[in-house]
Amino acid sequence: MEETISLLREQTILCSRLLKLFADLIIILKSNSLEMAETIKKIEPLITELSRNAEKSQLFLKKAGVKTFGDFLDFQEQGVKLDVARRLLNQAENLQARLKNQTESASRLLENGGAFVSFNLNVLSQTAAGGTYGAEAVAGSQRTRRIFDANV
Repeated sequence: MEETISLLREQTILCSRLLKLFADLIIILKSNSLEMAETIKKIEPLITELSRNAEKSQLFLKKAGVKTFGDFLDFQEQGVKLDVARRLLNQAENLQARLKNQTESASRLLENGGAFVSFNLNVLSQTAAGGTYGAEAVAGSQRTRRIFDANV
């Protein structure tokens, strides 16, 4: 039970740290700030630690012969340690769900930023594109472009 509590506590701490850093990253992405590299440098080691924790957790669960911590806790004796482990498990699951939402938000912001840059580069370079947004550009167009031309 001690190992379970230790693994879940570590997972909860790492997820909460990552949540804060991803929130900072989303703010940076929305504000077009140049501080993104610093935040990413902080995120990378935490993701590595979380991966190690996941590997340790999978090894522990394999030894115990169960698939999840919830299954493991179902077979444990009632007591304070079981209550602590269940609370940590709930916290870890909630943090993981929130972290998933934030990583999806950050990914969408990055994709939108990339599309925005591509669109503006097409407009600035006066290249021709197909009739729909996002079509591959063709160099050497004789067609004139205006700043609000939606068919670039």
